[in-house]
Amino acid sequence: MKNNRKYGAIGEEIASKYLEKGGYSITARNYHFGHIETDIICEDEKTILFVEVKTRTDADFSLKYGRPASAVTKTKLANMLEGARRYIFENHITKKPRIDVIEVYLAEINGIITTSEKGINHIKNVTG
Repeated sequence: MKNNRKYGAIGEEIASKYLEKGGYSITARNYHFGHIETDIICEDEKTILFVEVKTRTDADFSLKYGRPASAVTKTKLANMLEGARRYIFENHITKKPRIDVIEVYLAEINGIITTSEKGINHIKNVTG
């Protein structure tokens, strides 16, 4: 990707709006616990989600890079679990936790960045 931070921030904004439309309230964005970062923390009446957002442009989506979710390694997932545990403990959360990955696909047309035809792919409960 030409500008990872720029596209990543756009992807996180799109994912946040997607989650809000789905009935979730955003509790935190870019939550840090030490070196661990969770892109989005949100909740509904019963569940609290810890969401990793992976963004790619159509130009990036190829066999060379693979699906965006493939960038969530075992180490990243372990860090997300630790961050979720700490957040739950520190904030006395009693809702059922879940870790999700949201893939956001972007296209840049005439300098305008938008969601591509591949759109958004919400992968729920990545820990099984």
